[in-house]
Amino acid sequence: MRWLLPLLALGVGAVAWGEEAPSLRATWAVPAHCDPFGTPRVKDLKEELRQTGYRLVIAIHPEKPPGPKGEYPPRDLYLINADGSGLKQLTNTPDKDERTPRTSPDGSMFTYNYGDFVVDAKTLKTRPLDGYYVWTPDSRRTVACEKRGIVYKDVETGKATEPIKVERRVSVVDLSPDGKWFIFEIRDYLGCKYTIDFMAAEGGPIRKLPNHPEKKGECHPAFSPDGQWMCWNAGNSLAVRRFDPSLPDGTDGKIVTLPPEAMGQDPCGRWSHCGRYIAYVKIPPKGSWRVHSPLCIVRVADGATVTLSPPGWVGHHWDYDWLPPE
Repeated sequence: MRWLLPLLALGVGAVAWGEEAPSLRATWAVPAHCDPFGTPRVKDLKEELRQTGYRLVIAIHPEKPPGPKGEYPPRDLYLINADGSGLKQLTNTPDKDERTPRTSPDGSMFTYNYGDFVVDAKTLKTRPLDGYYVWTPDSRRTVACEKRGIVYKDVETGKATEPIKVERRVSVVDLSPDGKWFIFEIRDYLGCKYTIDFMAAEGGPIRKLPNHPEKKGECHPAFSPDGQWMCWNAGNSLAVRRFDPSLPDGTDGKIVTLPPEAMGQDPCGRWSHCGRYIAYVKIPPKGSWRVHSPLCIVRVADGATVTLSPPGWVGHHWDYDWLPPE
């Protein structure tokens, strides 16, 4: 378990099994407080996830080889408990691909198809949205960086703000919970083939985060729900580090890379609200990253994993996000 050694550099104590807490049921407090390296509370990850009551919305399809143009069967949306039980189908569109769900910060809604539709997380009532992939912290707007600049759209009214000009168009993929920072990736930037970068929500200079020591492909960053951490594809796996924009590099330089053999390539993590778990897609480490693969969950503290999607069903990048317990 050599990968655990960097935890000491992060000031995290060794993992030890203590007495089980009276209740592990997850809460969805706003603002969130995340504890990625907190001591696991139940040795068996699936049982721990069952006790949290977490659910996820996922996009999956039956596992089949891609067609002649690399196309896969259309995905549908499902609800599933974090321990893999209780699968419930939400959409049934054989001729349309439904994918990339994204939960609002308060857990009351989720979008899919990059903001084309919004769903009430309790009633499951769905309506067209014509929004964006990224939510604002108040769960009232979605946001993107368009050709003209940063644009916010109101979820209720659909009204869009005037664009905020930026020095270059970027594909923002997350907004910090304080609403101050966008994070994204840029290719071939500042002499690097891959970079993870951030900029102020009101525009301004783009700041580059340090590359992973292995200096290979890096992409798909995501903030933890409290904004204190980030994960991203790096080191042929999923990497985790602190995010602190007050520091010159935006981070303290300490990185934990989760076990590559467990994570596969391009895992594209989505954090649980407590920050203890990350959902991801387990793409085989060799071959194309385009391969649709099983959806999984990793416990950050010890690298334990479980497969979330049912046997014979697969999805792809960010085809999953967390929901509060019922």
